[in-house]
Amino acid sequence: MKPFGLGFVGCGGYANSLANAAAKSDKLAMVACWDISEKNAAALADKHGIRQCSTLEELLSLPDVDGVVIASPNHAHRENALAAASAGKHIFVDKPIANTMQDAWAMVDAASQAGVVLAVGHNTRRSPGHRKMKEMIDSGAVGTPITIEANFSHSGGLGLKPDQWRSSREYCPALPLMQLGVHFADTVQYLLGDVFEVASFMSHLVIPVDNVDTTVSVLKFQSGPLGYLGSNYATPSVFYVNVYGTGGNLYCEGGGQLLYKKAGTNEREPIPLQPADTQVEQLEEFAACAQNGGKPEVDGIAAVKALAIVLAALKSDAEKRPVRTAEVIGRQL
Repeated sequence: MKPFGLGFVGCGGYANSLANAAAKSDKLAMVACWDISEKNAAALADKHGIRQCSTLEELLSLPDVDGVVIASPNHAHRENALAAASAGKHIFVDKPIANTMQDAWAMVDAASQAGVVLAVGHNTRRSPGHRKMKEMIDSGAVGTPITIEANFSHSGGLGLKPDQWRSSREYCPALPLMQLGVHFADTVQYLLGDVFEVASFMSHLVIPVDNVDTTVSVLKFQSGPLGYLGSNYATPSVFYVNVYGTGGNLYCEGGGQLLYKKAGTNEREPIPLQPADTQVEQLEEFAACAQNGGKPEVDGIAAVKALAIVLAALKSDAEKRPVRTAEVIGRQL
């Protein structure tokens, strides 16, 4: 089977990571790219030897583009995805699926009506440590899960400037939670099932733009456990998920280091992990689903559930009350 042809929509910072991942795979072929910034598009095109398109329509008209990789700003995802669906192109969009539930559902519906695959880049669940955590939880190694803790933070907000889209509460609401914590909004539900209620506090403490830089949320899961999800845009890097159960605890740092403390012991045992390239894996899975049929692991519905935690957290902070995810999802799943 010939490699799956990719067109890149949005060529900024994270698009380069996705393009580098695609370049590693003989199952994928980068064909073209487009960005409203000609400078960004030219840099990506030159680096990978692909065609730079002057418009999105030009890119979508190319017959050897089988699917698009959308890495544009969050608020542009809907417009880009609907154009791709209308052109019959399969869609991979980086997380979050969108800033609003209205936009997210429009993307899900457009892909369904066009008969194209919609995959979303929540690759953190694919990290070796999180895969092993899931395996151990499901096998009973932690007994009954009681609580989960997760935090994804870094200092990226300290250098933000007012003219950048992430600085805007409209274009990037709940900034660190929408950009970073949303990864773990997906991962914790991958591990323990759906979250149905969220209580959250958000603050603007130190970053030099008018947006949130710190969020703390408490989660209630359908299956019973409680959880903590933290995220900030102002401190040295934090990236961990811990699960505590009646039979043992799991501690995962950086997605690639996992420790297990069995009930009745005092030591944390290192758990061997198999290396993985989560970005290559998600893109190859996207291509395989488009070529052979099938549903990607992180489809539009999974992405809606992750976004629901962020939007419920925003609503909780604004209204000073716990908010059920069903309130913000707006449809029966």
